[in-house]
Order: sequence, then structure tokens, then C-alpha cells
Amino acid sequence: MTLNGTPLSLFDALPPRCEYYPVLIPDQNGQEEISALYEVMVNQVGVKQSQLTKMPHISIDGVTCPENDEKVLESIKAFLVTQNPILIDFTGVSYFPGRGGITLTLGIQNPVPVLEFNKLFMSAIQGKITKLKLHLTLARYVNSEHFERMKQPDIIYPKSCICQSVAVLKKRVGEKGAYVNIGVIQFGL
Repeated sequence: MTLNGTPLSLFDALPPRCEYYPVLIPDQNGQEEISALYEVMVNQVGVKQSQLTKMPHISIDGVTCPENDEKVLESIKAFLVTQNPILIDFTGVSYFPGRGGITLTLGIQNPVPVLEFNKLFMSAIQGKITKLKLHLTLARYVNSEHFERMKQPDIIYPKSCICQSVAVLKKRVGEKGAYVNIGVIQFGL
């Protein structure tokens, strides 16, 4: 008996299915500007350090498939070698409502290049394209008062960043808990 050309034993279990999500990572300058904003958010706005996003990123679509980190990483590398960095312009702070509080985000002013990149990317790795609400998450589970305090005129927000790498996040389907970063891949390398 075979599955996709691979011999199966009645006693062997199928590999678990995993969700693989590549996320766009801001460049070093973007990371530094976000870190400076995080300091303001903690010291002036009152956001707790634990509420801040540990790895600032812009989520794109992903793929669900049998667990095979090596194959997924190789597929992503093969695509990214053909890509140029993406300039992201931010619109300022916004939020998404949610259970347990709101999620503070930076909106994206120029979504078309990211959406085109996502479409090509998902085609290359056989991923699923969804209706993305592009943003960079700053903090989760905060009070709406924090959002109001974020409107202070002296708070400086990042204007833009360049994304030239992707972190690949993974979690087994149905598993609770956070995604695990299994690698960072540069564009054009």
C-alpha cells in the first residue's frame, strides 16, 4: 500500500499535519524604530511588557501539510531567492477588537505589493490565499484606554520599513499554544 508513492506499513502512523506560516520581518532599522515605540508604549502608555509582540512581523498566508520542516523550508528558500525586499509604509496606530482586550497594530498604507507577493508566494508553496487584513501587531490583550493614550501627539510612529526576510512559524494542527519559529530566510540569497 502507498500514499503519494510512499510505502505505508499498517503499523506506521502518518506524519502529523502542521500549519506553516511565513511572516514578513522588518529590517534592522524598522526593528529599532519598533523597539523605541515599545519603550514609549510601556513607559508612557502603560502597556505591560508581556503584552508586546515578541517578534514584530506582518502576517501573510501559509500552508497546512504533513510535517516536513526541511521540505517546507527548501520550498520557501527556492521562492525567496527570486524576490526583492518589500517597502512597507505604515499608516499609524489602529486596533482590532478581541476577547480579553484589543490588539494594537500599525496599519499598512501600501498593501498591493504585499498582496501580490503573497499571491506568488502561496502559489509557489501550494498555500491557501485568504483575505488578509495586513498590519503589524504591536501588542495584544490591552485595554481600549491604551489605544486612546496612543493618540498623544508626541508619540512617534515608524513611517516605513523594508522587509527582506521571512520567519517561518510552525504549529501542529489542533495543538494549543504559540507557534515556533523554525527558521529565518533572507530574500535573494
